[in-house]
Amino acid sequence: MSTAALIVAGGSGTRMGAQIPKQYLDIGGKPVIRHTIEAFLHHPRIALVQAVIASDHAQFFSEAVMGLKMPMPVLGGATRQQSVLNGLEALARREMGAPSVVMIHDAARPFVTPALIESLLDNLGMHEGVIPALPVTDTIKRVNEENIIVQTVPRDTLRAAQTPQTFYLSPILAAHRQARDEGKNDLTDDAAVAENAGYDVAVIPGDPDNRKITTPHDLRWAEEKLKG
Repeated sequence: MSTAALIVAGGSGTRMGAQIPKQYLDIGGKPVIRHTIEAFLHHPRIALVQAVIASDHAQFFSEAVMGLKMPMPVLGGATRQQSVLNGLEALARREMGAPSVVMIHDAARPFVTPALIESLLDNLGMHEGVIPALPVTDTIKRVNEENIIVQTVPRDTLRAAQTPQTFYLSPILAAHRQARDEGKNDLTDDAAVAENAGYDVAVIPGDPDNRKITTPHDLRWAEEKLKG
């Protein structure tokens, strides 16, 4: 059973306020996205790493992955959901044969560990998908249009989803096609796409360090983490 990592790198990263997209910013002497890709390239259970990028990021990407053994990137769409679908379609039609399993991962999460990758693959089992997630520790409030609290949400069953979200390729591709055909274009992660199709998606413990680099504070944290 072969496994591919699909690295979703089409975002512009406006919250970072940088001159270039956040996934191409430098941490520890390498672009964020290179750290991310190398984590999968170096894992013995990953047969292929496929990136999905924005059409105007080709030069950024080429420079970031120079020397790495990867296929040409797939061009993304107007939304993350469309970008993932484009990537899944590309994997499904590979001349060398489609992978059985796909791990869909945010390019801006450079600290995914071998142990987390291993745990996700080991737990896929009979489920159509499995994702890492962390318990929610803050008290969650539901508010109305006037920002008045209408409910305090019990947090014991809440989880904050991370990536890589791991699926058998055929079911998650079918789920993405279904969401597209139904006009459901605002689903915020691939687990939500799978849920929409009625799939069984399991949750395993995530990793607090597997955080998404989104703000300047995150970038400073990443630099400090690499310093050890």
